[in-house]
Amino acid sequence: MTFASVKRILLVAAIVAVVVGSVAAVVSAAQPMSFAWIAYAPLSREVFNPNSTHLIAAPTIYALTVVALGLIAAAFWAGLVVGERRSRD
Repeated sequence: MTFASVKRILLVAAIVAVVVGSVAAVVSAAQPMSFAWIAYAPLSREVFNPNSTHLIAAPTIYALTVVALGLIAAAFWAGLVVGERRSRD
């Protein structure tokens, strides 16, 4: 496998990750999300921690993580391309 094909695969993977992650984030963010507040939970023996609630659903967070990883891969690809051009000069 040549270096050019590795760069091409990295670029395609980055584009796919950004597109798929973006679509998944939009789809999961469009789903209705319900919130409930329970003032008394009998016999739970657990301490309520209000900081553990999320305003964004977990699938949306996962999709945005995929988008971020795709953008990082695209930035890495761009660095490889710029570095290769400078090494030729």
